[in-house]
This record gives sequence, C-alpha cells and structure tokens, in this order.
Amino acid sequence: VVVDESHINSISLVNLDETTAAMYPLIQPALDSLSQQIYEKQSLEDLSYEDDNQYTSMVLLNAIESALEKAAAAED
Repeated sequence: VVVDESHINSISLVNLDETTAAMYPLIQPALDSLSQQIYEKQSLEDLSYEDDNQYTSMVLLNAIESALEKAAAAED
C-alpha cells in the first residue's frame, strides 16, 4: 500500500508467485475490485464484494488496514 499525506495512491500484491496465484485464483480479481473502490472513496468503509470473494476480500482488507495503520504510525 502506497500513501502520501492525504491519499491512498496504490495497492498491489508483491512477490505473488505462480504457485500462490494458482492456489488462490480469486485473490487478484478481488484485490482489483477492492482497490478501485478504495481509490474512489479513499476509505475502507462501505466497500462491496461478491459473495464468492467474501473471505478473500476480508483477508485482503485486513492486510490493507494493517498497512495503513503502519503508514499512519510512521507519520507520527
């Protein structure tokens, strides 16, 4: 997660190897959908996701939230 003082600029998976991508084929589409919503809202509130991506989306949102908390703590 890349942020500046007031915006969430980028959300991506790094080091996602082929094996992991094959084991979790919904992870990238779920992240793409969540990222687009987050860029538009600049918030993690009131995001929507497909029922078949519910658990994958929840795991991704927890990781994004954790990264944003670390970024906020680094600014202090």
